[in-house]
Amino acid sequence: MSCKETCLKLLAAESEAAVSEIIASDKSFSNLDNWEPLDGRETNFNVTSNQASDGGKALTELMTNMVDAVLVKHAFLKGINPKGENAPQTMYEAVDQLIKNLHGGRLVNLDYNDSWLRDFAQKNLVVGITGAKTKKQGLPCYTFVDNGEGQKPEDFKSTFLSLSAGNKKSIPFVQGKYNMGSSGVLRYCGRHWYKLIISRRFDGESNWGWTLMRRRPSDPDELPIAEYFVLPSSMIPSFEDSILYPFGLTNGKRYDGVHLSAGTVVKLYDYQVGSRFISFRGAREAFNENLVETILPFRLLDFRQTPTTARGRKAVTERGGERALGIDPRPFYGMEFLLLRSHQEDELTEGEDGTAFGEDRISVGNVSDPNLGEIAISAIVLKALPGWLDERQRINRIFHTVNGQVQFKQTRGFLSQNCKLPALKDRVVIIVDASKLNFYAHNEVWKGDREHISNTLLGEQYKKVVTKTIQESQTLKSLQHKIAEQELKRATSAESNSLFQKLVDADPNLAGLLSNRDPEIRLPSSGGKNGPDHGGGDFDGKYSPTFVRFEERFHSNSVLIPINKSRPIGARTDAENGYLNRPDNCGKVILPEAVHAKFGIRQHLQNGRLTLYLDPLDEELNVGDTIRMKLGLNDGAMPHPVETQEILIRIGDETFKPPSPKPPKPRPPHSGEEGENEGDGPNAPTRGLPKCVLLMNDGREIEGYPTEKWPEGFSESDGGIISDLGENGVIYKINYDNVYHLNYRKQQRGRVAQNVVTEKYILGMRILMLGFEHAFRGSKTENGSERSIEEFADEIRKMAARGAASTVLALAENLPKIVDKSALDQEDE
Repeated sequence: MSCKETCLKLLAAESEAAVSEIIASDKSFSNLDNWEPLDGRETNFNVTSNQASDGGKALTELMTNMVDAVLVKHAFLKGINPKGENAPQTMYEAVDQLIKNLHGGRLVNLDYNDSWLRDFAQKNLVVGITGAKTKKQGLPCYTFVDNGEGQKPEDFKSTFLSLSAGNKKSIPFVQGKYNMGSSGVLRYCGRHWYKLIISRRFDGESNWGWTLMRRRPSDPDELPIAEYFVLPSSMIPSFEDSILYPFGLTNGKRYDGVHLSAGTVVKLYDYQVGSRFISFRGAREAFNENLVETILPFRLLDFRQTPTTARGRKAVTERGGERALGIDPRPFYGMEFLLLRSHQEDELTEGEDGTAFGEDRISVGNVSDPNLGEIAISAIVLKALPGWLDERQRINRIFHTVNGQVQFKQTRGFLSQNCKLPALKDRVVIIVDASKLNFYAHNEVWKGDREHISNTLLGEQYKKVVTKTIQESQTLKSLQHKIAEQELKRATSAESNSLFQKLVDADPNLAGLLSNRDPEIRLPSSGGKNGPDHGGGDFDGKYSPTFVRFEERFHSNSVLIPINKSRPIGARTDAENGYLNRPDNCGKVILPEAVHAKFGIRQHLQNGRLTLYLDPLDEELNVGDTIRMKLGLNDGAMPHPVETQEILIRIGDETFKPPSPKPPKPRPPHSGEEGENEGDGPNAPTRGLPKCVLLMNDGREIEGYPTEKWPEGFSESDGGIISDLGENGVIYKINYDNVYHLNYRKQQRGRVAQNVVTEKYILGMRILMLGFEHAFRGSKTENGSERSIEEFADEIRKMAARGAASTVLALAENLPKIVDKSALDQEDE
């Protein structure tokens, strides 16, 4: 065997079948003694199969390993021992100290057109897609190229080919210290699990080493075994070469744009990312959902184009460059960057890569817990929902991450029902940054597949505190009120309620279905006499606070906290809203060590009000204990912290109950608010009627009603949808261009008769949707059934509306004709 020639043939192969031909043509591969089990054990299937449940998720393990390798290499180049005392303590510190000062180590601090992003990625971190382009042709190949640390041939077995060595455990600034390996990709590599690894140590003092991994040929009834190729005497194949070119073009020539003198190349053959992800766009979308941040910039190259059709642009051949070679190049910096900055590089960037769908990133809250560590929660407010987060295909809205890599996802249904934020389910992406969990908590909370949370005590505690922090966030509540107000104003501006109102007034049973749900928006005031935001309006905070003080009610006596409950403690400051979560020069809350050690702490900052929820730890505190507490704020731009005066916290009995709030004073009758007015006309009583919007296939206007264009995936068979705005009510969105409604209109002679049919249709749909919504809301509170239907609420509502639209006019038009008083009188004779 020629080690170099064989390795380069495998690198050039673009399908599983081509690799099998190479194996069949060389006797060295047919010698079973030249294959050794991964990790030196025949029972490695229990590890290789117990990782990511889909191919897209598994690929992110390779990408995080690539980032680790580049960071470690740059530490060595700067003379820093990665395991030494002077090593960076986090991945973000490593980026700032070893690569480029990004003022917090986050790529999102750069503009999308910063040339450094592209240049660094092209030279250091590249993912190439080759081979099959369509399902008929087969599955594509994925090649991962990093200009990182690399390994010597003699070190392959303890690094690439080990499942449990834990080589990075003592390196604080890498993701691989948690021992989540890249072997999870194997089961998605076709039928034979072919995976090629080529590597050379960055110092250039060793040869290139390589091996081919596969699934051992065996009886289908036996458990699969992952194994790798070696030479006699158990040696890893190696060869000499100064430069390695990992990619070739469709014309058979090599691609010079990516080359290595050292580093690592990993190639996966016939890789199954997912049934809908074979396209280049599909692959990028799979990456988006699994990497909120990439830490370092990546370059994605699709080599499956032709020079005349690449990107569908004739101009590409005239411009030259990569597209003229048949390559579709794209940057990839993670979900956060894509939403807030976009991945656009030039005018040829098409689709959602060139659109920034995010409006802003806001702070939701922070958690500090002695058993867990620290958790930072933020939200990206969306101007519109990108297609790769479309509710029909991807329903996840809450992403739990460690160093940018997603560990766990929660759905729009969870955000809507459990967190009570239905108006936000398609308007925000929530990021839960768990990078600062302590090492013990990390291993107790996350399962090895990086997709689930363990049902351990700490796992349950983690879910509880995160959910509570989202639920109590005044920032999210205010955003929901704002969005609901916008929706309701649009629905109210042109709506005619007269017919619906008359029907409700005439039938008390219908009025009862409304359940006194009043859509009137009443925004809570965030200001106060102690706050800098007194007087209303938009809060304009300072980059660094000039003061912080407890609210007056905490000034005297002591603050009583029951042993079994958390209690909020409020303070006022002039720090800006994102102060505690901004990527650059992030502010910190300073508390005594005794408070950190004995309480779980949830932090919220909005419009000048800092709220700390203190949750006593049973094992640390007893009834009667007292603790003195000061509160401070500090950041890197401040010469010294700002602090409050000291207060005394006293732990009370678990039976302690805080005084109940005084009931609101009853409003006087005829106060002029919606649902209270008397008389006819625009101020007639509405009894909290749900608002109505008509959905049009083209968004055209209809007199008497506000209109919207059909949502994505809507059709003429759909009846409508119900938009849940939480405590602000619901909006009924009825499909005007429903096929049954339009057919009935066509059967009428004259405009008046057609309009009568339309009013019957709209009125009937509102009544049926009202009845369904009443029953649906009631079912969620019975026997805990909410948990079983919450994820499907929108689908159930849509299905009910579709059924109603197909029958409502048949009932409205025909029942009065076939069932009337005279017909019943005849039956009685």
